Amino acid sequence: MAANFRPVLEQINPEFEAAQDTTVLLSSASTGVLHNQIRYGAPFDILLAADSDTPAILEQEGFTLPGQRYCYALGRLVLLGASDWSALADPRQSLAIANPTTAPYGRAAEEVLSRDEFQAGHKRKLVLGNNAVQTWQFWHSGGVNLALVPQSLSLDAGLLVPQQWHNAIEQQAVLLPRAADKPQAQAYLKWLLSPAVRQQIRQYGYDNCL
Repeated sequence: MAANFRPVLEQINPEFEAAQDTTVLLSSASTGVLHNQIRYGAPFDILLAADSDTPAILEQEGFTLPGQRYCYALGRLVLLGASDWSALADPRQSLAIANPTTAPYGRAAEEVLSRDEFQAGHKRKLVLGNNAVQTWQFWHSGGVNLALVPQSLSLDAGLLVPQQWHNAIEQQAVLLPRAADKPQAQAYLKWLLSPAVRQQIRQYGYDNCL
């Protein structure tokens, strides 16, 4: 699964595991890294991506079960370390974002930084995390002044980035071929998409799918 969503699953999965008498094994990384791992045969049953493009590409490439692609959450960004948005225009403020090459939240952060009002800060020290969690860790450890990270990683702090400042972060789930003969994997995705679980997901800093 995309790294931003791991803390959520660690909280809610025990409910499914108890009901199904099973264990859900988690493997997290940036969405781009997961894409490559799947293409090279990683033993995953379900991909929970942080975007919609990667599942669509995998489907086109034949690495998924056809017609089994669903939105499970809409992500939101927050700015940590600042009391107002002017900090993004200050070149003295170092900033961490997820690597936009592999992480959808990094691409969204780039879109925010490209806004005209923040161009004065483009010469700042910019640190790229391998994924959203590492990006948060850079800020939390004091390595940078600011960070643009998923709201799910910092529910009690940060400025919530207006949705119109970047393209929607539509996080999609897809069943992979290994799940074709695994009823529990199929049941897990059905459970994750249920109204009750969607409501729980909202409590961790995500919006419902459109």
